[in-house]
Order: sequence, then C-alpha cells, then structure tokens
Amino acid sequence: MKLAWVLALVTFSVNSATLYKVVKADGTVIYTDRPVAGAVPVSLPKANTADSLAPKQVNSTTPSKKPDKTYQLTILAPAHEATIRNNLGEVQVSGSISPNAVGSFQLLLDGQVMATGASPNFNLQGVPRGAHQIQIQLINKSGKILASSPEHTFYLHQASVLNRAD
Repeated sequence: MKLAWVLALVTFSVNSATLYKVVKADGTVIYTDRPVAGAVPVSLPKANTADSLAPKQVNSTTPSKKPDKTYQLTILAPAHEATIRNNLGEVQVSGSISPNAVGSFQLLLDGQVMATGASPNFNLQGVPRGAHQIQIQLINKSGKILASSPEHTFYLHQASVLNRAD
C-alpha cells in the first residue's frame, strides 16, 4: 500500500524525470530522482492528461425570463398647450393606461414629483401662474418606472389686481 502511495505521488510530481529504486541491506525500498549506488531505473507509465473542455456556447436566441409588458400611458387633461384660468391655481390632471397595470402613479410638475396615487388622476392646488410641464409615470413596488407619458405643457392664467380697468 505504501509503495502504491509513493508511486502515485512520484507519478504526479515527476512528469519526465527518471525515477530510481534503491533496496537497502535491511530490505527497505527507497525511491529517488537521483542516481545512487545500487539504484535501478523505474519506468513509469505516461502521465494521464486531458485537454480542457471547450466553453459552452451560449445560445443568444434563448428567451430571457418572461417579456416585460409594454404600457401606453397618456395624459387626457389638460390638453397639450391648453390655457387654464383659475385664480386659486387648481389644476385637474387625468391620464389613462393601457393595458391596466398594478402599481402607483406619480405626477411630475416641472420635473418634480407633486403627487402619488393609485390612479392616473390628480388634483393640484396652488400652482403658480405661467407655463408648466406635466408628466405621469407608472412605478412598480420596487420603484422601477414601467411607463411614462409624454410631457404636456399647459399655461395657467390668474387674474391680477394690476390689470384693473378703472
């Protein structure tokens, strides 16, 4: 058993060197890689080697997980470039989504999130006069934006005490 173990170690560590066997006077056997007095060369079988396997080719046509749905989110009111006359700065925004979606909707006014809700309908208050851009986004539970409406511009007019006709 010891001999097999030594041969296995030597086979793996010495690939092309010559191995010598020495039997001492007391009968012990020694294997060495140096020729000494009374050493006999041992022929070893060729080392067992194998080429590495080629990497697997990834098929690019395999479908990924399930495809993402494409949602169509639009703003219905106010119409693009509409003029709204409201002295209190109240603006009602309504949108529609197709197909129906689960998630929350965010209303952006001039690039800032103004409201979040379960439907694409919002009531804004205190909007200052002037030109404004609005957009609605559909957000999933992890915060990923699933759909965005195109930006709409509307104009809010408010009466002014400076425009009195006296």
